[in-house]
Amino acid sequence: MDRGSITLKEACKDFGLLLGADPSVVETALDQAQLSLKPSIPLVQTIQHLKAEQPDLKIYIMSNISREHFKMVQRLDLPWSLFDKAFASGAEGMRKPELCFFQHVIKESGVLPSEMIMIDDTEENICAARSLGMHAILVNKSLPSAGVLLRNLLQDPLPRAEAFLKANARNHHCIVEAPQEIILKDNFAQLMIWELTDDEDIVYLNWPDGRTHGIDTSENGHVNDHPNGVPNGHSNGLPNGHSDNQLNGRIRDQSKTDQPNSHINPTVSTTSDIQNGLWNYFFSAPILTTRSFPPDADTTSTAYLSLPASHLATLPSADLILDEMIKNVDPDGIMQTYFDPTRPRTTPEVCVNILRVFHKFGRGADPGTKRTEDYVVDCLYHNACRDGDRHYSTPESFLYFAARLYTETPLAPLRKRLSVIRARLRERINVPTNTMALALRLFACQAVGIEKELYRRDLETLMAAQEEDGGWPAGHFCCIGRTGKRIGNRGLCTALAVRVLKEEMEVL
Repeated sequence: MDRGSITLKEACKDFGLLLGADPSVVETALDQAQLSLKPSIPLVQTIQHLKAEQPDLKIYIMSNISREHFKMVQRLDLPWSLFDKAFASGAEGMRKPELCFFQHVIKESGVLPSEMIMIDDTEENICAARSLGMHAILVNKSLPSAGVLLRNLLQDPLPRAEAFLKANARNHHCIVEAPQEIILKDNFAQLMIWELTDDEDIVYLNWPDGRTHGIDTSENGHVNDHPNGVPNGHSNGLPNGHSDNQLNGRIRDQSKTDQPNSHINPTVSTTSDIQNGLWNYFFSAPILTTRSFPPDADTTSTAYLSLPASHLATLPSADLILDEMIKNVDPDGIMQTYFDPTRPRTTPEVCVNILRVFHKFGRGADPGTKRTEDYVVDCLYHNACRDGDRHYSTPESFLYFAARLYTETPLAPLRKRLSVIRARLRERINVPTNTMALALRLFACQAVGIEKELYRRDLETLMAAQEEDGGWPAGHFCCIGRTGKRIGNRGLCTALAVRVLKEEMEVL
């Protein structure tokens, strides 16, 4: 029947004999099944948008359906105007997954198989299409949206990602996982985004001396979070309709006047926070932790690693900060996370970033770094962070920072000690994880020279995760130490993905 070799009536008679049912009952059931067909609205909308953006795009139907049923479904309220031509198996005398049917469509359309995309809900049809060199998307509820995959195949992901970063400039807030996601404004992720993109116009910062970057402060102390003065509530690319009014876990009450400098962090400080060179993780008031929060070595190191020279010149000497880090050690001689004796913490990832900043400023061989270096190497060698730790939620976080240290240090002995980074990354390749961790993994693999063929599948997974607006999901890479709640950031994940894609293009 699908090939048109017998009529619908003849087929229903044969089915009736097999099923012991009246042929008219069989025919009615088959008719009802055809009349119940409904298109995937999201997929149709994506195709409509793509057609509007790319008028030369050709769209065809290739369906296993009898002549009679095809005439019937053409009367349904389906988006027929979208399609340039329909290939019905009953009319063509062949059906999917027969290769001759695919070859017939290729010939009739005049399009090369490498320039065609097949969308189908049957694995054997997808396999047949791919065997001829077509791209193919399997429609399955357990798989990413077919519309998203289609857009990612037809459009260059890089300009879309860069447009997302620009469109949401200074609104790339962190998201804390919770039943209702919480916005967290921090300095740490902003510094990472700045370093990855080299674009100061898309981030915001609260400097240790009270200066702010990327926000407008009016005379009465109000903070306008959008760079162009757009009223709060401007779309920021965040899920669940978050607006800029929500700062660090709370909704700002517009009926009350903010107090001047109310966005400055309350901290447990050292001597003027070492002349205002020690950075605090939080941009504004801390959330999900104590009300008073000290500066930390992780954000401080990241600032000195990320800021361009013109901005570094406005900070205290790096040597002053490095000296303070060397003094801030635990009983094992390992440099600590917080500049606060009441918070004794050592964190492998933080130690890596501390070492990175020592090496950047020519003090990698400082005797005061030896115990910290040994600790980092031991953590890497013994895979200590394979389950994350108190402050970082994935093993990729440690591997990313370790890969950066491996490529940045000019000291051959340390590079040799860190060379096990390649083995640790190979162990993680193709292990399922969230999008942020995947982006960190791929960046690290590229940085240390892992063979592209090994991480190709991970790269395809990351590419498929790009969302309709051009950005990537927030994922997670760190966590609130006190509660364990995981933190992600769409802007940071997208910035990482952009760097990964650019590196792939340079290789090609």
